[in-house]
Amino acid sequence: MDDGILEVKLVMMHKTSLSKRIWLWLSLVLVPLIAGWGSAGGSSSGGKHRSSTVNYYVSTSGNDNSGDGSAAAPFLTIDRARGAVRQDKRKGKRPITVNIEPGTYALTAPLVFDSLDSGSARAKVTYQAAPESTLPVVISGGIPLMDFTCDILNICTTNVPNLPAGTMPRQFYVNDQRAIRARSNYGQVLNANYNRVSNGYTQIVPQSFTHPELIEAITATQWKMMRCPVANQSSTTLVMQNPCWDNANTYPSPWNFQLLSWLENAPEFLTVPNMWYLDPYSQQLTYINPSSGNPQYAVLPVLETLIDMEGSPGDPVSNITFKDLQFSYATWLEPNSINGYVADQSGNILIGDDYAPNTIGHQQVVYKTHGNVSLKYAANITFDSDKFIHLGGAALDLDTGSQNNSITNNLFTDISSTAIQVGGFTQEDMRPDANHETSNNLISNNDISYTGQDYYDTAGIFIGFTTGTTITHNTVSHTPWSAVAIGWGWGLFDKGSFPGLPTAVPNMWGVYSTPTIARKNQISSNKFEFFLEQLWDGGAIYTNGAQGSDFADGLLIEFNVAENKRPAAGSNIYYTDGGSQFVTLQQNVSLNDPVGTADFGPCGFGSSIFPFCLGTGIVSYGADVGGCLPVGDLTYIGNYLAQPTNFYGPQICHNDYIPPYPVNLTFENNVPTTSVADVPNWILLQAGTQGIAGPQWAQ
Repeated sequence: MDDGILEVKLVMMHKTSLSKRIWLWLSLVLVPLIAGWGSAGGSSSGGKHRSSTVNYYVSTSGNDNSGDGSAAAPFLTIDRARGAVRQDKRKGKRPITVNIEPGTYALTAPLVFDSLDSGSARAKVTYQAAPESTLPVVISGGIPLMDFTCDILNICTTNVPNLPAGTMPRQFYVNDQRAIRARSNYGQVLNANYNRVSNGYTQIVPQSFTHPELIEAITATQWKMMRCPVANQSSTTLVMQNPCWDNANTYPSPWNFQLLSWLENAPEFLTVPNMWYLDPYSQQLTYINPSSGNPQYAVLPVLETLIDMEGSPGDPVSNITFKDLQFSYATWLEPNSINGYVADQSGNILIGDDYAPNTIGHQQVVYKTHGNVSLKYAANITFDSDKFIHLGGAALDLDTGSQNNSITNNLFTDISSTAIQVGGFTQEDMRPDANHETSNNLISNNDISYTGQDYYDTAGIFIGFTTGTTITHNTVSHTPWSAVAIGWGWGLFDKGSFPGLPTAVPNMWGVYSTPTIARKNQISSNKFEFFLEQLWDGGAIYTNGAQGSDFADGLLIEFNVAENKRPAAGSNIYYTDGGSQFVTLQQNVSLNDPVGTADFGPCGFGSSIFPFCLGTGIVSYGADVGGCLPVGDLTYIGNYLAQPTNFYGPQICHNDYIPPYPVNLTFENNVPTTSVADVPNWILLQAGTQGIAGPQWAQ
């Protein structure tokens, strides 16, 4: 019957042979019992609970053809359950839960959701680990590798099944650990065997490569990291691929592709345990096992996307929850292309060949790093108590039109790029209508660590053009650059086009008479540890561009604790960079964050960045607060800082188009701090995650 509920009408008629007492028993006992049925497959939730919720089940021993999605006859795949939910006439009227039994669900294509998969505000759709599960539910984009053959040196090989010809996944995992993609000069900061020339690098000591066209060159210095593919080897020269090489060198020194940090992805670089190399032509993978015997539990990521949620403007995908699930083993293949990975900043890259040389160190048009789990035009989506582990792009991307979504109680670790990125960079993102607005998203109580494993220039959390984003009670640790970065454009996209870079010119990126969407964002009660582990010139929190139109709708940064920065890394811990405006910082803490130095690599080699390298390890850089050419309107109240009145930046940053900046700096009641004893205990205790429960956290 309608909604699966049997209605018993108590019609007392003269001809009935049943007494009123029997009818009463039927109405009080039988009807509620029948009403408790009505889940998928015509049964209740397997006796586990009775409610108005519709339940479907998925199991690695299920069957998509003969199963009806009940507890007794579960589906085999999550996508089959998604299709059943989509067709369920009760969707939007009653809550629907897809209960996924423990196991690994290896995807052959992304799970795609659009507005037809939506629940409603009063009846959400939930995809979750089956209740009382103690083992993980892993949604995987990888393929397991077995049947290794190992020699006496523990060099192990295996063939990769079903890999599309020419495909080159960029990560490999063994025993739940990330392996090292074969690279030169491991453990050193510069490849000393190469001199830079106009089209690439020339060898000092000749070396031939089996497949030079598969090699990548990598540069990592200051806040930049770039990866460009080699086109070919001509005699002793590695000729670089375009447009990657040309794009990388549109930036001025020291931010171009001058310094050669290392080369990657050649069998000749297999030199130390835990290194791997995949030959895409023979489809054979080679791995140096750190221990004797065959590698165990080896996984090669092949999919780029695990979940793709995309509605449309005015018709978002909405009211879906993912709970107690693990998302793992996805890669990102764009850096394999002729575009390579030319980072402007914080994982935002150049694609195509229409870029002109610049002096400011930034390009106007950039593109986001791919999200392995991606939302666009999505509303009221919740990720609760999930794990994001072993991912090759940005773990979770909330793109244009993402509104009122909640990212809470999750674990993010071992991510190639950023863990969470929110908002975009197009004009549509900067000044959107209501449907395109990225707004009111919550990032709360997440444990984020070891991000930027392949792309050092990325932050743990990155926020573009958004309004009402709240980042609170997260713990972010072991990031190669900043822990959190928010804002974009260095003032050039803001109302009036403020030139927040030393050689920038007003209006060079357009004339704007209205402010951007950036307003009413908040970063509070977070704990940041062990940031700037690879690069420098970043911070615990990095901002750029105007963050509102006044203090009332500006960025609030409060109750955060930042400690244990890499000592050598030059940094402004609370870093208000170019164009930053209307930021209030109150009762934040900086502990054990000594002033570091500049690092442009060593001098005296063929790719050294001269004369900048002369300052490496010598020139001090940064303070607890500061930034290069913020507008100002920055307020510091009651913070606990080593040097509470030292604003670093005006000493080194100037622009002839504007008077001395910043303006309207306010310092009130800030406390000189040398140890934890100087900080109220309640501030320390409330910073970071505040208790996370669930079966996945007990492992």
